[in-house]
Amino acid sequence: MITPERAMKRALVLARRGMGTTRPNPPVGAVLVKDGRVVGEGRHEKAGEAHAEVAALAAAGGDARGATLYVTLEPCDHHGRTGPCTQAVLEAGVAAVVIARRDPSEVSGAGADTLREAGVDVSFGLGAREAGYLLAGFQSRVERGRPRILLKMATSLDGRIATGKGDSRWISSPPSRAWVHRRRREADAVLVGAGTVVKDNPALTTREVAGRSADRIVVDSTLRVRPDARVWNDDGVRRIAVTIETSPASARQELLDRGVGVWILPPDKAGRPSLRSLASKLGDEGYNNIFCEGGGTLAGALFQDHLVDQAWLFQSRSILLGGEGPGWTQGLSVPAVARATRVTRTAMRPLGGDWLVTLVPESAQWWDPETAAAEAAAPFRFAGV
Repeated sequence: MITPERAMKRALVLARRGMGTTRPNPPVGAVLVKDGRVVGEGRHEKAGEAHAEVAALAAAGGDARGATLYVTLEPCDHHGRTGPCTQAVLEAGVAAVVIARRDPSEVSGAGADTLREAGVDVSFGLGAREAGYLLAGFQSRVERGRPRILLKMATSLDGRIATGKGDSRWISSPPSRAWVHRRRREADAVLVGAGTVVKDNPALTTREVAGRSADRIVVDSTLRVRPDARVWNDDGVRRIAVTIETSPASARQELLDRGVGVWILPPDKAGRPSLRSLASKLGDEGYNNIFCEGGGTLAGALFQDHLVDQAWLFQSRSILLGGEGPGWTQGLSVPAVARATRVTRTAMRPLGGDWLVTLVPESAQWWDPETAAAEAAAPFRFAGV
């Protein structure tokens, strides 16, 4: 007999498989249980296709009547590309719905109220912490109008991202690099700066693991990245160059001819594309989760503009590069210790030959899934059938 906890864990596993594929929608998983066994399950695979609840109901067929639905997000209650999930749940005769987290969207929310009014037993809270991590990007876009930005950097034990001559391969260990590729797979897009592309010519694919690659976005004020750089390879993902009005028109056209999108944004004080404008543009385009792998200049600038929501620092336990190489936040300018960027949550664990250090800046603590978990709805109460 499957327990409520195991049923929700299964729904969370299904939801995670949708990370990176459901933009602009959130990833959602659903499991139907009747008489102690799973009778149907499903996940939202792509915007415009069936939502998780509808997929689970289709898999269950007639067994959905009288069953309990475990779902990672409150069922939607509006007409969009698809019909409201609440109506499908009611028509199927589901007796109870256990929901991990409420829907933060005013358009999609209120599903629980509709179900309760129709006599369905509804409860919240089981799996709320885990679901918070999967939904954090969507919640960020709904509440702040921009995606959640996750920063990854690999550093030596003394905080350098390369030698004085620019050599950085490889500071991190193979297990760390495989971990990074899994995060790429789950992101909507990977963001880098022009300097990283010019120096390393990365592909930014998920070659270390199976699965999709994310869209690729390069911040390039002067469009100095060559049009034949590997990051612009046409492999089925969206590729975007972010620049300013003064960049060469001929370079823009060459990229457009290769199918690369060009976004022209207002410049910041340093004459680079405004990262705050970029964050808003990404929100408008429906991006929920951005994985930044840029160098120290871009990383520091993101911190400077309070745009980093979480940073993953892969710190080698065996390499010292000395003081000549660039630091991982060299683009951050701090006039005094009192005005330093502060971190409110940290975690550290070994990974391969490295330490994986997780940092949450003070400015992002209110959108940290750990914080959001503490604010989740009432504790779980098993609905029963």
